[in-house]
Amino acid sequence: MLPPRRRARVRTPAPAAAAPAARFPGLAIYLAERRMGRSRRAFLTRLALSKGFRVLDTYGSEVTHVVMEQTSAEEAACWLRGRAPAGSPGAIGPALLDISWFTESMAAGQPVPVEGRHRLEVAVPREGLPSPAWMLPYACQRPTPLTHHNTSLSEALETLAEAASFEGSEGRCLSFCRAASVLKALPCPVTTLSQLQGLPHFGEHSCRVIQELLEHGVCEEVEKVRLSERYQTMKVHSTRTQAEALSPTAHPEDVPRMHRSCRVLAGIGIKTADRWYQEGLRTVEDLQEQPQKLTKLQKAGLQHLQDLSTLVRRPDVEALQQLVEAAVGAALPGATVTLAGGFRRGKMQGHDVDFLITHPQEGQEVGLLARVLLSLKEQGIILYHQHQRNLCEDLTRLTQQKHTMDAFERSFCIFRLPQPLGTAVEGAQRPCASWKAVRVDLVVTPISQFPFALLGWTGSRVGNVLWAALCFGLILSSGRPALLTKPLFPQHFERELRRFSRKERGLWLNSHGLFDPEQHPTPAPGGAASPPLAACPGFLRKPGSGGDGSQALTSPLQLQKTLFHAASEEDIFRHLGLEYLPPEQRNA
Repeated sequence: MLPPRRRARVRTPAPAAAAPAARFPGLAIYLAERRMGRSRRAFLTRLALSKGFRVLDTYGSEVTHVVMEQTSAEEAACWLRGRAPAGSPGAIGPALLDISWFTESMAAGQPVPVEGRHRLEVAVPREGLPSPAWMLPYACQRPTPLTHHNTSLSEALETLAEAASFEGSEGRCLSFCRAASVLKALPCPVTTLSQLQGLPHFGEHSCRVIQELLEHGVCEEVEKVRLSERYQTMKVHSTRTQAEALSPTAHPEDVPRMHRSCRVLAGIGIKTADRWYQEGLRTVEDLQEQPQKLTKLQKAGLQHLQDLSTLVRRPDVEALQQLVEAAVGAALPGATVTLAGGFRRGKMQGHDVDFLITHPQEGQEVGLLARVLLSLKEQGIILYHQHQRNLCEDLTRLTQQKHTMDAFERSFCIFRLPQPLGTAVEGAQRPCASWKAVRVDLVVTPISQFPFALLGWTGSRVGNVLWAALCFGLILSSGRPALLTKPLFPQHFERELRRFSRKERGLWLNSHGLFDPEQHPTPAPGGAASPPLAACPGFLRKPGSGGDGSQALTSPLQLQKTLFHAASEEDIFRHLGLEYLPPEQRNA
């Protein structure tokens, strides 16, 4: 017979002791969580406070000592550079210290003298850039503002990247894109080639282009590409335009009109553009004379050519958001509308506007988009729209195609935006126009996937890719968009974030979630076959198995184990071990 269990004594918790007053008022420590982890950082903070040290929760101008763990001097310097206050290049920053200084100070009960072995600092040249080793290799690891110091150099490399993509050379395109992205993240102008020594992604070709630009102001190779008929025609017909490369202060007249006007077609795949070039089609006028080659969406774009070829400004975006929010709120109280795309990254102008729609209660968003579209139609707001249903049931096919596009329900619209009479459009008065046509993408996401969708749609041209699919005949007889065989180059930050996830963390990231492919399938109870993943938008394929190099993950239980929960974009960065970069710092 077992002895009776003793009743557990319930102790009244003692009141928490207040943290002692700071014994060293001239010292303020900031513990960087980069490699330390949240729980360890909290423990070290309590330890320091108990010994009278002052520890700040957030980094600011008061910080005198930054303590890091398992961080190199170059990484520490890059971390500090991304947080340097604007307009204070000469300001003295805090000491960057290894964790050893902190532990020795805790043992001594007071701050120990900072020695060379404690410091995480690299030598900075007197002229030019800081040490090249400061630049981290992935664009998602470094802040990249909208305006930077090397516009002419980065645009030259982007021209070569674009030309390479027109020729189908994805490798060369990525090489030039990565080099251009590095230039955008540098803290000062490049004036000598030696400043590029040791920077990541700068090969012989990119260095040769930069050297020629620095010495002569132009690069013969770049100018030859820009002046070639093929490049100009492909650029007219393709998704990207010179308008997208304009600085926020550039005037629309600086962009060739044919490039702006062709943007109404919302983008064309490279193969289609090449075919049209071979057929002798060079301008929008050429396309207008060949109506049999155009889809309904293209014809709608040509019908509103003047409006859709002009840039959308911030006031237009705000007016559009009010229209969408009113329709969404009336259709489903509590639903939210979030601006995405380039405007969320700080752009003041663009060619289309992206909105993500969700509801705090999972499942309430189902059927919402149809009600919103009906309301907008009744108000006369929608001139044209192409609806794409939720393709979660086709996600298996998407992953087999190695597709980077998501499967959310969406509608590609042309809105009729009311305008004040006499509104100037590209310098000309239009006293008779009371509205203008604007491209708008409406995307509906479940709340559980919203952070991933927001991350993807903030830094990706996926909307333009899908517009291209709809525009250029990639429509099945059922009216459902066909699946492209490969992605059409997502925005560089998003591409680098996915590459970092895969190569450095062994995880798979897309607009539906973050997954660990190394988890092994869990058999269904009783040996029963696992249900299909048709209704699961978090479907993932594991590389390295199966005839096509992948293996279907077929257990919902396993999916639950492999998917990382995130309530915000910050959570996604934290799962990947990355410092969070706000949208305005993702203009890579």
